[in-house]
Amino acid sequence: MIPTLLCVDDDKMTLMLIRLILEKANFCETLLTAENGAYALEHFSEQQNLPMEARVYPEVILLDLNMPVMNGWEFLSAFAEMFPEKTPQTKIFILSSSVDPFEKDRALNHPLVVDFLPKPLNIEALEKLKKHSVLVDFFITAA
Repeated sequence: MIPTLLCVDDDKMTLMLIRLILEKANFCETLLTAENGAYALEHFSEQQNLPMEARVYPEVILLDLNMPVMNGWEFLSAFAEMFPEKTPQTKIFILSSSVDPFEKDRALNHPLVVDFLPKPLNIEALEKLKKHSVLVDFFITAA
C-alpha cells in the first residue's frame, strides 16, 4: 500500500471517482487532492513549514495535464525548480484524457514522469501501477 498519494485534477467528478477506486483497491493509506498545479505546490510548501515528524509528502502523484491556473506541464517545471530534493522520491504519473500522441510522447520522455495513464482511472490501471518497478516495493512490503 502506498502511504500517501496526491491526485492533481480540476474535475471534481474525476477526483470522486479516483477516491472510490483507490479506496476499493486499498491502494493508499492517505489520498490528498489538489484542483490544479498551484494548489499541489502549496501542499509541498506548507509541509516545509511543519516539524520534520509532522510532514506528509506524497510518494505518488497522479497529475492531469489540462487544468486552469497551473497545468500539469507548468507544475512539473515548478516542482523540479522549487523542490529538487523531492523529485527522486516522488513518482509522478500523468493521468490524462488526452489522445494526442505528442502529449503522451512528451510525458513519457519527461524526466520526472514515470508513466502515462489514460482516464478514467480503473482497477486495471491500478494493477498496472502496482506492477510498476518504481512502486512494487510498496506492495511487496504491504503483503
